[in-house]
Amino acid sequence: MNTVSRPPTTLIGCLLSAASGAVDVVVFTGLGHVFASVITGNVVVIGVGIGSGDATAMSHAAVAVLAYAVGVALAAGFTRSNRSAARRLGWLHLAELVALVCVAALWIAADAHPGGATAYAALVLAAGAMGVQTRAFALVGVPGLSSTYFTGTLTGLLTDLVVDGRLNRSAALGLLSLLAGASASGALVSHAAVAAPLLPPVLVAAVLFLTLRRPGR
Repeated sequence: MNTVSRPPTTLIGCLLSAASGAVDVVVFTGLGHVFASVITGNVVVIGVGIGSGDATAMSHAAVAVLAYAVGVALAAGFTRSNRSAARRLGWLHLAELVALVCVAALWIAADAHPGGATAYAALVLAAGAMGVQTRAFALVGVPGLSSTYFTGTLTGLLTDLVVDGRLNRSAALGLLSLLAGASASGALVSHAAVAAPLLPPVLVAAVLFLTLRRPGR
């Protein structure tokens, strides 16, 4: 896979990892107990819904999976030409930022308790944004690190450590950033719920700034 090679890729990976952790906390606690980026978890929830007859849980999880898939597909189509991938990377982060700002607006308008169509709209935007982010970070291509799915990241980190005695610093920092973003978002949900969805767009805005100011454009 051709990648966009521009430092500081590890910093960008950490910011995006923190953003995905923060988004998933907001979505899990306020938008149906599903995830914006953890597709494995959502598929399990769909299975539980099918087995138990819980249509509500199943519908939230199915919407999240579908929105994530659409986000990935749209971003992949937008960056199909490798020659223009570097230039279009900023547009992907901008699209993600706009989606997350819309999530925050819907959340705040509902006083941190979105329901019905508002909750579904926020869920679609959040999961779609994570799909776009996944494709965008894949273009950067940091070995052993994804900004949204971390089972593979942890597996690779431990395998390298045990087999080769090598610590993948980027992977370790990404995992810590995921935890930090989730922890910060959890604190906001607990103590300042209305402000909880503001953290992810701030982090993505920082990524957009770094992307636009990097040399080689």
